[in-house]
Amino acid sequence: MKKRKYIFLITGMVMGGAERVMATIANEFVKRGNEVCIVTLKGPKSAYRLDPRIKIVGAKGCVQSENKVLRVIQFIYSGMKGFFCYFYYLKTYKPDAVLSFLTYSNLLAIMTRRLFVKNVPVIVSEQCDPQKRCYILKKLCELMYPKADCLVCQSKRVGGYFRKISNRANIKIIPNPVNPECIAQNPPDKRRNAIIAVGRLSPQKNYNLLINSFHEIICDYPDYIVEIYGQGPEYSSLNQKIHSLHLENNIFLMGTKNNVMQSIHDARLFVITSNYEGFPNVLVEAMASGLPVVSTDFPTGVARELIKDGINGYVVPRNNKRELAEAMVKILRDPQLQESMSEANRKITKYLDMNKIIDQWNEVLDRKY
Repeated sequence: MKKRKYIFLITGMVMGGAERVMATIANEFVKRGNEVCIVTLKGPKSAYRLDPRIKIVGAKGCVQSENKVLRVIQFIYSGMKGFFCYFYYLKTYKPDAVLSFLTYSNLLAIMTRRLFVKNVPVIVSEQCDPQKRCYILKKLCELMYPKADCLVCQSKRVGGYFRKISNRANIKIIPNPVNPECIAQNPPDKRRNAIIAVGRLSPQKNYNLLINSFHEIICDYPDYIVEIYGQGPEYSSLNQKIHSLHLENNIFLMGTKNNVMQSIHDARLFVITSNYEGFPNVLVEAMASGLPVVSTDFPTGVARELIKDGINGYVVPRNNKRELAEAMVKILRDPQLQESMSEANRKITKYLDMNKIIDQWNEVLDRKY
């Protein structure tokens, strides 16, 4: 096969689900003999392992000031730096196609394609819940995303959302792959009485729901603990809530941990309580690691696509303390159900097999537009 050259455009390669997926796709593409240059609007550093054959460059944009006026100035200046950096590599690297992740990068890639460099196909990926942006950004994405050569969505529900907006949009559904480096490969010898949650300590993740629901059942499960992995702005308020409910001996804020699934796959249960998500990699990684799961029914529909109630986990309404508590109890009280769910969840590695998913991406990027 002919070697192809790609630019992967993204805001920054910091820790995050979209960034991890981009690193995974880039690594797999160069393994297949292609060239990949990652262009970031921020610094040329990656929180995730990149194959040494991948070139990564950055515009070094930065918006840090707490002053609103200065933030606007920094935003405009960073945007200009990002455009000129991206435009330079479009002209000098001469890619066969561009793959873009995340909102601002996607908009930049589409506008550049339409106005300046019209001979390089642009594929953008919607990695977020499209309805959770501010009004102006939401409308801008609704206007611009269908103008990409291909819009890749991670779930059928999000794809349907954009099809309703424009029947001209070229939409492809590609879920995220299971990265073998991020999961536990073997079942645990013994499970410990632990409930696990992983993600940034932010309002989006709604850890208050998990804390309140556990408080409802602790009388029946006093020997259980809850471990929440992640950092973020809600650390102090969550810690305060834990102490106010006298749960400091049962609920622990663990901070971040590399390859966390390999360390916690011996737990009884994994819980995701988010109000909204794009495609939560931690949910897929927990399932692939053999953990029974309970998830809220966030709007993109991914939980419903992956979880079958009573078979490999449960999906509960968002912000419903009672139903979350009941779902957790159904699993915790039944060791046989835990093992059957664990076995069922490990099969997700076949559905989201790395090679199958990369083949789909390869087909999208190699297509003539």
